[in-house]
Amino acid sequence: MKFEVDVSGQDIFLKDYVICICSEEEKIIKGFKFNQSLINDLVSNWKKNKYKYGVSKKQLGLLKVRIYCIIIYYLFKSINPKPERISLTICRDFAWHKNDINQNLKYFLGKILSIEIGNPLHQKLPKKSKAHWYAYLMLKDTENLLSTYINISLEDIEEYLVPSKGHRPKP
Repeated sequence: MKFEVDVSGQDIFLKDYVICICSEEEKIIKGFKFNQSLINDLVSNWKKNKYKYGVSKKQLGLLKVRIYCIIIYYLFKSINPKPERISLTICRDFAWHKNDINQNLKYFLGKILSIEIGNPLHQKLPKKSKAHWYAYLMLKDTENLLSTYINISLEDIEEYLVPSKGHRPKP
């Protein structure tokens, strides 16, 4: 099953940023839109050193990639029945973190969800891409009326951000 992944918005820590997965052949569209409260809590907890990512510019980039992959995990988790195999085309929104994304997705989708994935293809998605189009529509949906959204709580995200016992990031 082929899936595309795209985002809409300027930054993962800005209100209304959207992450969308889409399989045109299976007519599956799932998305998540960040709200200001969630962003405030994530940034505040990161600055308080509650996550396994230290407070630095480099670590902030890694935190954003991890959150991006966590959201993708929950989007795929919401599909019923779950696909056994997928191929992913991911828009190059985090091009400088391609390997980090691949490793995170192999863990979340492969190990946790038992979905077989090959090497994700990272490329600019065409404007006519369904994932691109739906991510844009979700961004513009100020009333959150589309039926494509899934709910993901701060606790859901933090489950994969909080360090294991004995591991604390450097301040």
